[in-house]
Amino acid sequence: MAGKTVAKAGRQESPRQAPKKRERKPGELSRFQKVVIVLFIIVFALSTLAGALASVFQGQQTQTADQSQEDVTIESLDEDYQPVISDLEAKVAENAEDTASLLALGRYYFSWGASVAQLAQVDSETSHANELLGKAVEYYDRYLELEDSDAARVDRALCFYYEGDTTTALNDLEEITQSSPDYAPAWANLGMLYEVRGDTDSAKSAYQKAAELDPDDEYNAKTFAEQRLDAIAQSEADAEAQESLGTGDITSTTGSIGDDLSSVTGTGL
Repeated sequence: MAGKTVAKAGRQESPRQAPKKRERKPGELSRFQKVVIVLFIIVFALSTLAGALASVFQGQQTQTADQSQEDVTIESLDEDYQPVISDLEAKVAENAEDTASLLALGRYYFSWGASVAQLAQVDSETSHANELLGKAVEYYDRYLELEDSDAARVDRALCFYYEGDTTTALNDLEEITQSSPDYAPAWANLGMLYEVRGDTDSAKSAYQKAAELDPDDEYNAKTFAEQRLDAIAQSEADAEAQESLGTGDITSTTGSIGDDLSSVTGTGL
């Protein structure tokens, strides 16, 4: 299954005419929450890639992750990803059944689109992100016509999430866990989306399943799931304590996902 960048305030704006600020909808993730989820997705994605493709993809992600927050803009992302995309699309133009290139295109468009979505400040930038994610879905579909891959199906589902269609993303992940009930990354990602949505009971069930199915931590699903279960348990205990004392609000478990992911991915967000 399955990047990683976040821009600081003060990044250079692109030359657009008085763009309208996009307001965050109720329940929509903050930019930071989106960032940490992308990190987890990319970790799972890298675990499924083979040979040269894995090293190429990982190298691109490492380069992006090493950039300072001030350096990363939508324009710089476009400049970084476009040459790689163009080379891969040229290969697919020569051989429409080049599965390695089709999969790589799905992965790169997904990472590119999700990264742009993290930085999007105005509607035109969100549209750009959604266009890239739509291309990712197209290439995943072409790949899946030739090869069966649970990892590609999971990434495809998450593209819809970043387009803002959480319902489709959840439905697709639920279908994957039904058709491939032993695939731990699907359960881990499903739990993550449940948690972000506020469905804690379903999140706990999915995390428990992910940990059970990945006993050797092959996909990093066990570690991640156990960390999230611990965080949820702590949050619930804190909530009970606060309720008994009749004091303030409790920080949601979703807000702490980044802390766990920083240790899982080694990015230190």
